[in-house]
Amino acid sequence: MPVRADAVAAAVNDVAQVLAAHGDPLDLAHRLVHHCQDLLRADSVGLLVDDGAGSLHLLAATSSETRVVELYQLQQDEGPCLDAYRSGRTVDVTSRAAVRERWPRFAVLADREGIASVHTVPLLVGGRVVGALNLFRRGEGGFGAVERDVAQAMASFGAVGITQLEHVAESSRVRAQLQEALDSRVLLEQAKGVLAERHRIHPDDAFALLRGEARASRRRLRDVAQEVVDRLSAGDDTRAPV
Repeated sequence: MPVRADAVAAAVNDVAQVLAAHGDPLDLAHRLVHHCQDLLRADSVGLLVDDGAGSLHLLAATSSETRVVELYQLQQDEGPCLDAYRSGRTVDVTSRAAVRERWPRFAVLADREGIASVHTVPLLVGGRVVGALNLFRRGEGGFGAVERDVAQAMASFGAVGITQLEHVAESSRVRAQLQEALDSRVLLEQAKGVLAERHRIHPDDAFALLRGEARASRRRLRDVAQEVVDRLSAGDDTRAPV
């Protein structure tokens, strides 16, 4: 099914609202990966960013399984996100055999998770690579020309978000804000774990609860996650926000 122009416009508008409001980088990242998954028929999507010191860190993923795949790349120091980040060029690998040939260690987990093709776009700001957007599919075959253009456009939005952080303060504060976003991801994982155990649900469903509460109460995702961890960890189920 071709990419629909109205769906692209809606996704762009949604992400643009976060950028215009100088919103939460974690919220922006999660919106971005989920829009990419929906628009581009990707089975999973991950977003990694430079921490300001030359190291990549996972900022958002569409599922727990995707998170494992992304972190495995970093652990093994091998995979599409690292190639795109280091080269500044898009990586497009369209078959299981090509994945195994190019990244033998990464391919072990990719095979286990059913990943057959990869399309990774570097996040570029003024010629500097600040991260990478990974799109994984279970089926073999490359992305079409329109899909590649949309992936590039969405990656550019991610890069613009980081650029906005650079504009609000000096570089030291930028690093602090990026680190806060990365720390927020860790806190979010803790909150998801607490909710998943409490409600006996999948972590991805727990994330949906957190995001819904954040939107309903007009608070940052990080603040809702912190409240969940603080209250439920203390055994105060009655006042937990979700």
